[in-house]
Amino acid sequence: MMSLTESIRRRGGLAATFELYGDGHTRAGLSAAAASGLIIRVRQGWYSTPDIHPLFLEAARVGGRLTCLSALDVQGYWSYPTPDLHVAVARNSCRLRSRRSKTTRLVELQHPQTTVHWRDGGDDGSRFTLSPIASVADLIVCQPDEVIAAVAGSVLHKSPGLAGQWSQLVLHAPASIRGLLASIDGVCESGTESLFLFRISPLGIPIRRQVVIASVGRVDFQIGERLIVEVDGAEYHTDPVKFEADRRRDAVLSRLGYRVLRFSYRQVMFAWAEVEAAVFAAVLRGDHH
Repeated sequence: MMSLTESIRRRGGLAATFELYGDGHTRAGLSAAAASGLIIRVRQGWYSTPDIHPLFLEAARVGGRLTCLSALDVQGYWSYPTPDLHVAVARNSCRLRSRRSKTTRLVELQHPQTTVHWRDGGDDGSRFTLSPIASVADLIVCQPDEVIAAVAGSVLHKSPGLAGQWSQLVLHAPASIRGLLASIDGVCESGTESLFLFRISPLGIPIRRQVVIASVGRVDFQIGERLIVEVDGAEYHTDPVKFEADRRRDAVLSRLGYRVLRFSYRQVMFAWAEVEAAVFAAVLRGDHH
């Protein structure tokens, strides 16, 4: 018989009590392993190994699976930063628990950092998360327009094979948001770029995305003939190779007669007013001609 931890790990790090009984383990064995710290009793009827992803553990403790921003983040898509845990549960679920404690009942007004998404029917995701497209469906009814545009754009860019499912999602979306969803195409390479585009659009400045310039390659945005806007992702602050490569690109662009505005992830996310002011000032000066 395989060990208790092997039984749990073969299921991804989370197993139901009845599954462990089916593998030949006993109630006494489960209790002893939990008491020793070998395994974790997540909530009634569920056990995990200590090395389970912390968000998987928290979602299981609540009584569901990750969805929306939480699921898309662990699946590797760009995700808007939030302290909230987004958990999908069946509509008939009861006895939900706090993400921090299996003994504390979840009362959403008392636990504002847990967002519960009540769902009908199943989903083809994993034991821990809803599928990307189902997570995006929850995102659409949960988040503001700019977050939807940025995160959904990241999903379509990284997983173009989801385009068919995305089209169906747009088709059946509420009419009030269908126009926004139909405009999301995954052309921008990161959510930060999509967020920049969403926020700059109300200024009415014609802007092109992912433009290829000879001797330089692809740039994020081009305004007019000469103004280039580059938007760095969060990882650029910790990657010296990318940092230096981008500065070399900026130097080449300058030599070719372009004006470059480069904005950091933090500027776009948390200091938008200064980004908008810089772009608007450059256009007023005629830097794009």
